[in-house]
Amino acid sequence: MQSRADSPSTGTDAALLARARELLDDVPTWRLPPAAWSRPAAAVEALAAAYDAGDGVALGAAVARLEVLSPNRVERIADPADVPPSEPLRERVTALVHTIAEPGEDTAGNAAGDDDRR
Repeated sequence: MQSRADSPSTGTDAALLARARELLDDVPTWRLPPAAWSRPAAAVEALAAAYDAGDGVALGAAVARLEVLSPNRVERIADPADVPPSEPLRERVTALVHTIAEPGEDTAGNAAGDDDRR
């Protein structure tokens, strides 16, 4: 199946998609108060909808929104009550990372075609 990233009509550029993947890759490591997870979850859904629609402007806005919500953006005191994202959100993020992966990119962490490890 061809992803929207492969389509020239998406209006999105490679740098924006790379930033989206980078942010999404970080989400599973985030720790937030339980009540605070609704905002990042909504940003992930907005990002997915914008990507699916091929709307580069909306995608840029969703990426910016997720970036602002990142707990990595500001050094904060860790609270033992902070929790990781829910399992459904982690699964959604993982699926979205794979959906917007560049053609030929191995999202498991190894470059495609990198078989010179012996």
